[in-house]
Amino acid sequence: MDDLDQEIVETARENGVGIAHSLLTEEELSLGREAFDQVYLNLDKGPGKPGTRDSIWGEELLKSAALERLFSHPYIISIISGILDESRPFLQKMKTNRYTPFHQGVGRHTDGKLGELSPPFSMVSTQVFLDDIEIDSGALIYVPRSHVLHYELAENPDHQPPTKEQIQVGDYVPTELKAGSVIFRLPEVWHAVNPIHHLRRYVTGTYTSRDRLNASMTENVANVVQSRKQIPIDTIPSNLRQFWQF
Repeated sequence: MDDLDQEIVETARENGVGIAHSLLTEEELSLGREAFDQVYLNLDKGPGKPGTRDSIWGEELLKSAALERLFSHPYIISIISGILDESRPFLQKMKTNRYTPFHQGVGRHTDGKLGELSPPFSMVSTQVFLDDIEIDSGALIYVPRSHVLHYELAENPDHQPPTKEQIQVGDYVPTELKAGSVIFRLPEVWHAVNPIHHLRRYVTGTYTSRDRLNASMTENVANVVQSRKQIPIDTIPSNLRQFWQF
């Protein structure tokens, strides 16, 4: 891992969000957009209605090499591995999101389970953006270091997770990035999305550690593993299988 990679890892672990700016090549970005739009058409979701958020989950996304690569891209995996301290992170969830303007955005929240603490650095989400994200259109806003408030603390076993009220009044800062950039976000970090005036498309994966899971995470992983037993492994792209199987 070079110095830039390590800087992204350390920033993500420190602040809850790290960014690899303009990671995709112009060809990768073009192919990713084409594949993204095609899968929505294939599933009869059309071009999108104004003000809506459309999502596609799961194995359907692996039928396109351009989209599948975004879940197994060597550089992306190297950053995830550094954040989780996990050489073979488990790809628990695959998803796309499309916000068609005008959209009001997303309110302040955490993706951690309210009322429950998490093992530190046991999960990370990636968002590979296919469109520019501007402060006044679709920017992710977040509260740096808020993720650690949701972590189990060996030195303080009586530590309590934050409340909804605390999340609402945090000191949020915006991100701005070009299409082809990747956000690495610790799910527990407090975040929201500013109102959206331009098309906002991204591909997201959620990766977990294999040995640092709390009770609810263990249950979620078990459900995914059970579901995937119904899918022949030879239908999964070969370079993804090591992350696909638990």
